[in-house]
Amino acid sequence: MSGPPNVTNAHDLTSSSSSRLEGRSINLPPRHWNWLAEQSRSANATLRLLVEEASRDRDGRYRMARAKEVCYLFMRDMAGDRPHFEEAVRALFANDAFKLRELTAHWPAHIQEGIGATMDFQWPTRVTEEHL
Repeated sequence: MSGPPNVTNAHDLTSSSSSRLEGRSINLPPRHWNWLAEQSRSANATLRLLVEEASRDRDGRYRMARAKEVCYLFMRDMAGDRPHFEEAVRALFANDAFKLRELTAHWPAHIQEGIGATMDFQWPTRVTEEHL
């Protein structure tokens, strides 16, 4: 399949306004190139807009995804052999703080505090039956 107009087969997205990007290229699957070709802007302009929007992270989803990844790595290293580890990881990625707290309640305090610190939220002071 050929790429959209004005884009070479090597998918070179050289920016004439920025010499530091000169010579860089990206590889995308054909379906992405097809989507880019359907946009009202050029492929360069559309990609710049997408990158700019993502870097602003207005809704915090990228920041939250990074926090979850850091938290997961912390949990894996500090508690990978603890009871309920896999269930706790599922709760983490399901955004279920109450379930995560319940599953980690018997882990050492420093691990619980580390999880809370990496996720930048306070644990509930108690888990009520409605949250179990």
